[in-house]
Amino acid sequence: MKADMSRQRVDRSKDSRLRQRRIMLLVATVAAGLTLVVGAVFAWGAIRSAPASAKAPMPKLSLARVESELTTATTMEASATANNRIQVPAVTGKTVEEAEIILAAAGLSVERRETAQVVSAGTAVVVVSQTPEAGEVVDQGTVVVLRVPSVAMTTTVTTAQYVVCIDPGHQAKSDLKPEPIGPGSNETKGRVMGGTTGTSTKLPEYEVVLQIATNLKTRLEAAGVTVVMTRTTNDVSLSNSERAIIANNSKADLFIRIHCDGSTNSSASGISTLYPGKTKWSGTIAAPSKSAAESVQASVVAATGAVSRGAVARTDQTGFNWATVPAVTVECGFMTNPVEDKLLASPHYQDKLSEGMTNGIMAFLRGN
Repeated sequence: MKADMSRQRVDRSKDSRLRQRRIMLLVATVAAGLTLVVGAVFAWGAIRSAPASAKAPMPKLSLARVESELTTATTMEASATANNRIQVPAVTGKTVEEAEIILAAAGLSVERRETAQVVSAGTAVVVVSQTPEAGEVVDQGTVVVLRVPSVAMTTTVTTAQYVVCIDPGHQAKSDLKPEPIGPGSNETKGRVMGGTTGTSTKLPEYEVVLQIATNLKTRLEAAGVTVVMTRTTNDVSLSNSERAIIANNSKADLFIRIHCDGSTNSSASGISTLYPGKTKWSGTIAAPSKSAAESVQASVVAATGAVSRGAVARTDQTGFNWATVPAVTVECGFMTNPVEDKLLASPHYQDKLSEGMTNGIMAFLRGN
């Protein structure tokens, strides 16, 4: 009897422990289930709010891998920044201050270089030209050279007393009616020829030389020189003698005629400056004209790097024979040479030509 009662107590104890284990297992199972449900709810909410590209399962990343990928991203960003290339803004014609602000904002450096132009103190200094030119694609940090006039130390500009007459050669329509090559001469030439045409550009000479002459006018006026133009448009009717008379009437200190050259030899190239040879008309202008030609020729060749064909005396030019003031003709290059033709059409090269002419003219006027 006692044995049976003892056995019953043991069985009840086992049943009690089993029930406790079952209850604990049930609680643990419910807790785990709730955790999974809550986790699933939050995950579903995150997935619904994430963009489509972010809904793919994310791989587990170790700390080392995270650091590695951050380093790679930083390196790629630095590389992209280093390789960033930008287009050079156009700053020609703007004040130096404006130009420097624009270029700095674009991530470019600036270097100023003074030209032969002189402006009085207090006058806004304007950029004459820039290198690299506007539109070129360069690396960040590239130096853009700004060519600017120098500022006079005093408000008095010593060149204000000078007058220069500029004659852009030729015109839109030729005039072949004869005129005497000099006052009272029986020998005649056509009043004005049409000039040559660019082999590559197909531009007419009269158009190119007007562009160069206009640039030269701007530079000389910035230096304080009074400038008289024989023409400011292509649609004129002016003979070579009439152009010389304009220079005479203006009492010019120099009459400078702007032309381009041509040849049947397409390889011919270079710049020459012509001046009146000794004739019955050249009188007192032959010597100063030669001096002016040599000064202008040297300066233009220095500014452009072109082949020098020298300063050349001519006795057959109507524009010289009718002139009573020192006169020169700058043959700026050969439009029949494909390479030189393209240069002559370039505003950058035209600016170099004008810069050289200005330097030479100012040296002549000042007696240097």
